[in-house]
Amino acid sequence: MNELLILAAGSGADVPLQSWMFHDVKELIVGTLASVILFSLLWWKAGPAMKKAFADRTEGIATEITTAEEARAEGEAALAQVQANISNADVERQRILTEARSTAEQVKASLISRGQQEAADVRSRATTDIEGAEGQITADLQAEVARLALGAAESVVVNSLDAGTQSDLIENYISSVGASA
Repeated sequence: MNELLILAAGSGADVPLQSWMFHDVKELIVGTLASVILFSLLWWKAGPAMKKAFADRTEGIATEITTAEEARAEGEAALAQVQANISNADVERQRILTEARSTAEQVKASLISRGQQEAADVRSRATTDIEGAEGQITADLQAEVARLALGAAESVVVNSLDAGTQSDLIENYISSVGASA
C-alpha cells in the first residue's frame, strides 16, 4: 500500500496516515468504552427510575382518563336528571294550573251562591222589616186617629152635654174598660 500523506493544516508538513489513525483509534476505543460504561451505568442506575417514572406517568394518565370518563358519565346522568326534572316541571306546572283553575271556578261558584243567599236573606229581612214597620205605622196611625176622634168626640160631647150626662158617660166608659181588661 502506498503511503498516503495528509497535509496538516497550517504546518505544511506531510504526516503519514498510519500514525494519525493509530492515535485516533485509541481515542475512539477509549471514547467508545467510556460511552458504553456511562450508558451502562445510566441504564443500571437511572433505568429503573426512568421506567418507574414512565410507568407512574402512564398510570397517572390512565387514572385521569378513568376519572374523566366517570365525570363524563356523572355529568350525562345529571343532565338526564335535569332534563327529566324539566319535563316533570312542565307536567307539574300544567297540573298546578289546571288545579288552580278548577279551584278558582269552585270559589267563584261558592261566592256567587253565597252572595245570592245573602241577597235573598237581605230581601227577606227587608220584607219582614217593611211588614213590621207597616203594621207599626198602621197601629200608630189608628192610635192617632182614635186619639183625635176621641178628642173631637170629647169636644163635641163637652159642648153638647151637660154635667150629669158627662158623668154618666165617664162611668159607663170606666166600667166597659174595666170589663174588657
